[in-house]
Amino acid sequence: MKKFKLKSFALLFLSLILMVFISCTDKIQNISSEGLRIVSLIPSNTEILVGLSLGENIVALDEYSAEVSGVNKNAQVFKIVDPNIEELVKLDPDIILISGHSSDESKYTELKNAGVKIINIESPETIQGIYDSIILIGKEVGKEIEANKMVEDLKVKVEEIKSKVKREPIRFYFEISQAPYLYSFGKNTFLNEMVEICGGENIFNNLEGWIAPSEEAIINENPQIIFTNVYTENNIEEIKSRAGWENVDAVKNNNVYYIDKNFSSRPSQFFIKGIDQIYSAIQNASNENK
Repeated sequence: MKKFKLKSFALLFLSLILMVFISCTDKIQNISSEGLRIVSLIPSNTEILVGLSLGENIVALDEYSAEVSGVNKNAQVFKIVDPNIEELVKLDPDIILISGHSSDESKYTELKNAGVKIINIESPETIQGIYDSIILIGKEVGKEIEANKMVEDLKVKVEEIKSKVKREPIRFYFEISQAPYLYSFGKNTFLNEMVEICGGENIFNNLEGWIAPSEEAIINENPQIIFTNVYTENNIEEIKSRAGWENVDAVKNNNVYYIDKNFSSRPSQFFIKGIDQIYSAIQNASNENK
């Protein structure tokens, strides 16, 4: 009889522990999504959070993230390079997402010691890196299912664009800083991948990463199409009017196109919109050259 009572007591005790564990787990899951207080100090991470329906959970962000559609309008704005740590502490955040300009984790020691989770998202160099960032953020904020769905949808859209490309590659130059401080990229960058998906071939494909080419090198390589994401007035006309560029095929055939700066520079889900713009430009250039 005693053995029976002891066994029953043990089973009851285990059941209570299990119930408490489930209750605590449910609470953690709720906190990790809807109740989470988030600080995002780089706009690409902010865009991903908004895409995961967590824009209203953002209690603080950098000045560039403040322009992202869907963020909490009452979120406090901080400098991307040098956020005020004392003010961040007052906001009592659960998670701080950093990357790029804000990625020096030593700045956030006080917050770490207070139990705040600091998540440093490495700046992606590839489209796969963007996917990885989305999934990592999704895991950290309790939105893993949604993050995986977002990535799968992006992959489908990329494959749709690839399947439409039927012509020979068109040789391109992509300008991300205008004269006299020209800046572009070679292979092993997500921006290069974006153009290649659409049927482009980089005139600087023999180089790697981000580069500062000379005007002479660009003219000699004679791109068939030129892209720029430099957001200034008359940026396309400025390119066309450069001395010596009048004989470049892209300029002669009026194939110089602006690609939205945010869509083509921020490693978030919106890179797909940049791909759409690049594909449309290449299609337009191809039709005019027939």
